[in-house]
Amino acid sequence: MHYSFSRLAALDIRWADQFHAADASFRWNHANPHYQLIVASDGPVWIEAEGRRYTLRTGESLLLLPWESHTGWNHAEQQGSFFWAQFACEPALRPFDADAAPDLTIIHADRSELRTAGDRHEDRIVVPKLHLSSRRYRLLQLFEQLVEQSRAAQGYFRFRQTLLLGEILGLIAADVLEQSERDTSLPQSYFTYRRLVNLLNNGFARPIGKALLERELDRKYAYLCQVFKKYADLTIVQYVQRLRVQRACHLLTSTGKSVGDIAAEVGFEDAFYFSRVFKRLEGVSPARYRDAKTTQSGKSR
Repeated sequence: MHYSFSRLAALDIRWADQFHAADASFRWNHANPHYQLIVASDGPVWIEAEGRRYTLRTGESLLLLPWESHTGWNHAEQQGSFFWAQFACEPALRPFDADAAPDLTIIHADRSELRTAGDRHEDRIVVPKLHLSSRRYRLLQLFEQLVEQSRAAQGYFRFRQTLLLGEILGLIAADVLEQSERDTSLPQSYFTYRRLVNLLNNGFARPIGKALLERELDRKYAYLCQVFKKYADLTIVQYVQRLRVQRACHLLTSTGKSVGDIAAEVGFEDAFYFSRVFKRLEGVSPARYRDAKTTQSGKSR
């Protein structure tokens, strides 16, 4: 069983500590409203969750879902110790089919690369319910730091805990990809795409034509158009227009500059053409956009 969460998910550590499985309380049934990650620091750890029994080896992790009942078992045997961390995740983790090949083709090349795209949750981080890490000593080191932060509880310890949890989950997820033996390398076209996006992001206000793009990126214009369309689902011209209008929206609401001056500043030679493009993308003319935002700002004061 595997689960996945968005790379944009909000992680929040609630509790973290180290526990010895020989403690009498490990004979009780436990459940809590948060996710819980358990990593055996000194195996074996005998743990039962929802009727399924596990024997965790040193460095082996077990992910429990909210309210998943768990307890110890095989108490006659020598008991080890484990680190544990309870955490919240928003959006929630969801089941993931690790046997589906396309799902494990992890190439972060979606439209989230674009400056005009909003926050999205396409990129998924995959973690297994049960996993023995090949980097178990690094995993235990991170968990030890996490517990130390919890016990010290000083300054921005919760923030530092969140960073450590992200690193722990990232280590486990990366290990899963490596052990899956799937090719997760990025194609060369993706790096060309990123260079192109960066060039457009920084140069949209100046004339951007075929000759400039070919010279800067050392690629044929037709190829650049094809690559950009593949990853962005937009044409280069469409993206440049969106960048210019995005900047114009800011200038309309934060300055008293005329529409003509703003048009020139963001890269339009013709103010009338700028107004047509602006209305097509925003639904209103630049002047009406400014008036609406000014009125809205006045009401919120």
